[in-house]
Amino acid sequence: MNQSTFAAVGFALCFGAACSGNSDEHAPPIAMADGGASQGGSAGTHVSGGSGSGGGSGGHDVASGGVVNDAGAAGSLGDAGTLNDGGAAGMQEGMIIPVPASSCSESAVWAMPKPLAVAATGASERLLSITADELDLVFERGGKLYRAHRSAASDVFGSAAAVTVPVGYGLSAGAALSADAKTLILVASSGQGFGALTRASRTVAFGAVVNTAPFLALNQRAEQTMEQYAAPVLAPNGNSLVFTAFTPEPAGGFPVGVVGQSVVYESVWSTGSWAMPSAISHNLFDGTTLKRPLPSGLSSDSRTLFYFDEGTSKEVARFRDRPDAPLYTVVDLGARAGAVPNAACNVLYYSSSGDVLFDTK
Repeated sequence: MNQSTFAAVGFALCFGAACSGNSDEHAPPIAMADGGASQGGSAGTHVSGGSGSGGGSGGHDVASGGVVNDAGAAGSLGDAGTLNDGGAAGMQEGMIIPVPASSCSESAVWAMPKPLAVAATGASERLLSITADELDLVFERGGKLYRAHRSAASDVFGSAAAVTVPVGYGLSAGAALSADAKTLILVASSGQGFGALTRASRTVAFGAVVNTAPFLALNQRAEQTMEQYAAPVLAPNGNSLVFTAFTPEPAGGFPVGVVGQSVVYESVWSTGSWAMPSAISHNLFDGTTLKRPLPSGLSSDSRTLFYFDEGTSKEVARFRDRPDAPLYTVVDLGARAGAVPNAACNVLYYSSSGDVLFDTK
């Protein structure tokens, strides 16, 4: 097992408790606690606080869609990508609208890492995905895919079982596990689309047949734009899919001055399939082909996105006031690559030095 020592990381970010009628207005960029500059302005409407209760991670499996379609947390995205908590409909201009604390706290301190025994052996391992209830995970070991399950979050994981990756799919671009652990989204080896494996329960093997029907629009889009996909992440409520799309480097390399573009997209679940995506990086954290923002986790209320920034080689968390608002506030998570929070966002799972670790705040 590779042992790593992590220094405590503290963040002191202060936010106002109320906002003007336009909740997307933000204050100027603020300084990070470690002296670095925030990449985006802090949300002027944010209420910083401890972790709240997460959305339900259980639910009903959608057989053809490969997602969990439960009631989710208040404020989850609907089929049209709008907020389903009543929103601010009917609010008069100039009214003060308080923003509740999000599931994840910008000021969380992660300073007590522990190895996750099932995925922290002498081999090189990388976390791919873990359910919000912390009962199922999938990870890569020596280039192969493994799954593990436990009955309670306080238990140790049972022995890891190998998962056969279908021909035409790979692990280098990541994978996403649904909240009920019955669906596993894989990325095509070509990068030109997604496919899903399903199973009847958490304790049995995944089937061998890849279902691409729910991803028809996304896969056709990849072929039309000639982009490649990577780093898929399913929202715990199953209503949205976040991923990176980037311009592949030509065989002869890019022309001088051209580096390609990488954008973070979000697709919502609509009538049995994934809808055409919308960019959520909004030029705030767009990357290039060689320096991509790679999503790794989404909070239970869909208000915090965790991603690995290839440009800085650091894990980053970005926050927003609502699930449909821009992601502004930035927290640097350092070497905690591929970070995924649990439902309450008081435990963080990630990869470091060839092991999978977890940390509590």
